[in-house]
Amino acid sequence: MLGGSSFDSSIASSRNPFGMPDDRTLVSRAGNDSHSPRHRDLETGASRRPSVSIRPRGSKRPAWHFAMALLLLCSVLYVTAGSSSHFNSSEAVTEDASSTKKLSKSTSESPVSRDKGIIMCMHNGAVPMGLSLVRELRCLGNEELIQIYHCFPDELSNHSRSLLLGADSRLEIVDVCSDLVEKRVLIENKAKQFRNWWIKPLAMYHTDIKEVLLLDVDDIFMRDPAVLRTTKGYKRTGTTFFYDRVLSSREFFNQDIDGKQYLKQLLEEFDYEKYGLPAGASPSSHLDPAKSFAYRGETSHEQDSSLVAIDKSRAGQAMNVMLFLITQQRFVHEFSYGDKETFWLSFELAKQNYFFSPWGVGDISSSTNQDMTEHNDSLCGSMVHYMPVEDDTPEFLYANGKAMLNPFPVAMDKLGAASRNVLFNTNPTHLTPRQRRRPNGQSHTDYKGGYAMECLIGFGAEPLPAKFAPLLLRRRLFYFGIRMGVLSALDQCFPFDGMI
Repeated sequence: MLGGSSFDSSIASSRNPFGMPDDRTLVSRAGNDSHSPRHRDLETGASRRPSVSIRPRGSKRPAWHFAMALLLLCSVLYVTAGSSSHFNSSEAVTEDASSTKKLSKSTSESPVSRDKGIIMCMHNGAVPMGLSLVRELRCLGNEELIQIYHCFPDELSNHSRSLLLGADSRLEIVDVCSDLVEKRVLIENKAKQFRNWWIKPLAMYHTDIKEVLLLDVDDIFMRDPAVLRTTKGYKRTGTTFFYDRVLSSREFFNQDIDGKQYLKQLLEEFDYEKYGLPAGASPSSHLDPAKSFAYRGETSHEQDSSLVAIDKSRAGQAMNVMLFLITQQRFVHEFSYGDKETFWLSFELAKQNYFFSPWGVGDISSSTNQDMTEHNDSLCGSMVHYMPVEDDTPEFLYANGKAMLNPFPVAMDKLGAASRNVLFNTNPTHLTPRQRRRPNGQSHTDYKGGYAMECLIGFGAEPLPAKFAPLLLRRRLFYFGIRMGVLSALDQCFPFDGMI
């Protein structure tokens, strides 16, 4: 049955389904690892092209080729420098972190607009990757307010705060858990349940930005993601969501509850009238049985929440429904692998229009997994997404790829057990062609081995755009500069050949 309609403050921390040891890390979605603490899921850290043509001898090589030696050196130094004291300093910030819930750099500039902005969620271990994304967004031309969310003061040290605020004048740091406890929206024990992936929808609920882009710190963009707001789907609904892989299992919203699929039970028993909505279930066109893998029970994964776009001024009751789902319903029955299904379900239950990209998720080739050698029509690397428009020419928008940035994307003590496709992806060369969402098929190669569950089998492969490699290299230079304390790496945008 569904949770009660009023907030249940009696749910104590002993019922926290995320209370796992701090050394647990997500390496594959083969099992339910949504319990991983946030200190180990956004980035494993101190706590937590087209085929390049052969050039004639004597011809000029792109500048980014010569940076590879530097990058390899950084990778070696990372082992010793990555866990140094750079992100454990007790250096004080200008503002007292214990007495304020929102920190920002004091400047003489005009107030930053809150009409449009970006939010990310970080803890100390995720700061290097997160700050590298902040810098990359600025190099891509984004000038919007960026809010960094965390849960309670100890998630971000004074040094981490100083580093973030010192690097960007249009950045704020928000302690959402302390703020909502102070406002009595959450009790402290309940707030502690958000020191993980679930802080993402909590941040979406809490932010005072009107048109929000919620980004994961390991997103790698080909262009400013603010372009999403220009698309027809976003203009029509004020939302843009992206699909996850079609993965079938009897869990999450696809689990059996009293003989019925959980998704359908949730739709039928939800208290619509509490939110001033018409009584009774009325599934949207997104759940049309003729096209919905989720409604037909053929997947337990619907949304990838590495990039979420929402205009909160047009969200109706979706934000209030979202608060119910993340503070109550998830403790009754787990409806999602981590936070990701929260967003579309909130709009569905709020009977509010929402928009999914017309295209399914893709993958990038994993050089570590030797995708292009062993099964070149089945890629197994990080997720990729295309622009959510039905133009004749596909446009690769971004990848969600920690394994392309962090030489040790899996905790050191887990490296021996990790599958090859989630290890450091030094030189990705291909991506899945744009196509409608569908389940895995079959490879047409001679490969007879097994596949990791991240693989898209039989989906094909085509060369990455030429500018992806120099963009990835720039992002790596930002990331390694921060990890090694060489902050001058953030001072320029490194316009390598082929980037534009």
